[in-house]
Amino acid sequence: MSELDLDGVKSAPIGRRAVLCGAVAIALGVSADLADLAAASAPAVGIKQVGKKLQLDIAKNPSLKKVGGAVTVDLGDGSSVAIIRTAPAINGFTVMNLSCTHQGVTVIQQGSTWICPAHGSQFSNTGKVLRGPAGQALYKYPVTATAKSVTIG
Repeated sequence: MSELDLDGVKSAPIGRRAVLCGAVAIALGVSADLADLAAASAPAVGIKQVGKKLQLDIAKNPSLKKVGGAVTVDLGDGSSVAIIRTAPAINGFTVMNLSCTHQGVTVIQQGSTWICPAHGSQFSNTGKVLRGPAGQALYKYPVTATAKSVTIG
């Protein structure tokens, strides 16, 4: 994965990841409280395409005002990315693809960790592998930020 596919970017109140999390929770008999933790990141709003890049309005995504906050964007190719506030500085953002590097299953947020529901791989908010079987970090996209917006690509 070397390019950000911006065609067909969409934002929906219930994304593919939320449906997957719910299905996994039901299949495993996980309590509703754990399912709520798994779906901690919210779908991003205030996104616009600028050339081949995506630009996100920070003010419309209040979870990005604090370190550890995250929003997700579903891309036209079926994958998802997370925009995560990793530091209080203006440029303190990481953008990573949410496809597990083990087998491509979409990872879900649980606190400050991203977990693969298929095999239990865990990743940090910066995409680093914390626990396998995944052997590679999540793919990160180039990101720039101002006080008002985050630009991906």
